[in-house]
Amino acid sequence: MAEIRLGGIRDVIDKYKEKLEAGILPPDPARIVEYVLRVPVGVEHILPIPPVLEIVHSEFTRPLVEALPRLPMTSDFHEFEWNKWFKEEFKI
Repeated sequence: MAEIRLGGIRDVIDKYKEKLEAGILPPDPARIVEYVLRVPVGVEHILPIPPVLEIVHSEFTRPLVEALPRLPMTSDFHEFEWNKWFKEEFKI
């Protein structure tokens, strides 16, 4: 029978150390909140409704997060361009 070993705090710290050495850094807490707030904006972006949330996010939330001080050694999420649409044509 296979034996399951629960890792201790030392294993967790070792894994975190490996990630830091590989350049995988945790995001800043304010950027985590901004990233979570992108979900409703993304849903609104694909719906045929006025871009109210997109405007609020791009003109208020995003500048607010950028103005906040950053924790050292943190990474960023992928950047999105808001209020930009592509017209796709169906060709046979």
